[in-house]
Amino acid sequence: MNKKLQVFIIVLFVFLIAFISFVLIAEKRNIDELRTDYPNLKEEVYSYRMDGLKVWAIRVILSFGLPLFFLTSGLSQAISLRAGGKNLFLSGLVYGLIFFGIVFLINLPLNYYSSFYLGHKYGLSNQSFFRWLELNIKGFLVSDLVTSLFLWIPYYLIYKSPKIWWLKISILAIPIIVFLVFISPLVIDPIFNTYTSIEENDLGERIGLLLDKAGIGNADIYMVDKSKDTKTMNAYMTGIFNSRRIVLWDTTINNMTEDELLSITAHEIGHYVKGHIWQNILISILGTTLIMYLVYRLSDWILISSRGAFGFRNLYNYASIPLILLCLNIFNFFASPVSNYISRAMEIQADRYQITLTGDRESAATAMDKLYETSLGVPRPSDIYKLWYYTHPPLEERVEFYRNEEFD
Repeated sequence: MNKKLQVFIIVLFVFLIAFISFVLIAEKRNIDELRTDYPNLKEEVYSYRMDGLKVWAIRVILSFGLPLFFLTSGLSQAISLRAGGKNLFLSGLVYGLIFFGIVFLINLPLNYYSSFYLGHKYGLSNQSFFRWLELNIKGFLVSDLVTSLFLWIPYYLIYKSPKIWWLKISILAIPIIVFLVFISPLVIDPIFNTYTSIEENDLGERIGLLLDKAGIGNADIYMVDKSKDTKTMNAYMTGIFNSRRIVLWDTTINNMTEDELLSITAHEIGHYVKGHIWQNILISILGTTLIMYLVYRLSDWILISSRGAFGFRNLYNYASIPLILLCLNIFNFFASPVSNYISRAMEIQADRYQITLTGDRESAATAMDKLYETSLGVPRPSDIYKLWYYTHPPLEERVEFYRNEEFD
């Protein structure tokens, strides 16, 4: 491993530690300000926030440290040798199951602490331990097992097209992105929860009138049984064409007035009417292409600079999976402020449409208050955390927007 690569790794982790420290300090200061600005806010909101930030900091380190450990320890190459190399499909499947299985087990205690332990500690979760374990195992099977089954395809492209594999994989990603938008609501989502049509009841009929008013009356309307997992609330609109659907968590239906539910639904309708689903598909395609090119350049440089220190010298070796993941994580990390800025802008557009469609400012504001209250969310984060991680405007900004923004 040459000195430039060593310096790169050191600088990367020094930056990450500095970034984490800066965010934690900024969030601590923000909490002190919130105590003054919101004297009636529950103390558990601040406690939950700090516990969540500790988990966040560990996840940031793991997202870069784990792939690097697999590489520098030679573990990735050892797994690749154990997987064999005669059959491209079979060796990819074996490597993927071992590698992703180890990563899954390493992350499992942190997942338990963040979702199950903290969820119950702060009264946000209704899950039994076996339900939590079931969802984690299903998540592994749906995500990591499926990935392992198809690992041979990108690695075949890397082997056959060492200079333009990034472009071919980007093109291959297009139907995958579209599949996730079209088919995931119909095939993947029901694996985890039960969806029940509510089009025939009073709420469903009122939502149907909103959909008609918006010109998309053929969308399906569902309730999903999230109450067996959480006490928090949410709603979303997903899919396109015949797969589009409005989905309300049953916790949302049980804890909000009909006017608040209609207001939330109008926001989700706004995403569809404003073309955000199609825009996100296009952005995902362009972003994937750019990031894959950068991954190609960086992974190639790292591999050459490693001088065989990882135990392999060719990117088409399955042992390079942690290297590719490390590069992906680096570029996704630095792309987050841009992607989240775009997402927040879309949310503002949907908020504006929401008020235009319903004409009900107060229900929009009270619904947002309830969403944050039940999830123990803070009214606002620090500026750096908002820049890097907030896909939606903070509660403080949204309530102000609902109540005071001028609409045409």
